[in-house]
Amino acid sequence: MTGIDTNVLVRYLVKENTAQNKKAFDFIKTLSVTNQGFISLVTIVETIWVLDSVYGQKEELIKEAVLKLIKSPRLVIQCEKEIEDALSKEKTEGDLSDAIIAQMGLSFGCDDTVTFDKK
Repeated sequence: MTGIDTNVLVRYLVKENTAQNKKAFDFIKTLSVTNQGFISLVTIVETIWVLDSVYGQKEELIKEAVLKLIKSPRLVIQCEKEIEDALSKEKTEGDLSDAIIAQMGLSFGCDDTVTFDKK
């Protein structure tokens, strides 16, 4: 199993025509059920933030991309159930990263999540 960093995952998802994007795509293609890639919770949250803040992608497209990653047998996603639960909700309070943070709190027994975010 090989860990995948945010910058590789973002390059894979954005699909621009750059050398880094090609390398990321080629790497992901080498993964299989017996040679999986690992994506941490931190990487998922950072990727969501970058896709939103840097690339201006719409929330629905980001949700679709992350949920597609979760379904891939070539990838192991840390806390995939909590991520899927957070992103599967029709309406999220705040942004998608905040929804995942809140869902992680719920899974550890938190009643609420305190934040200064305006959403």
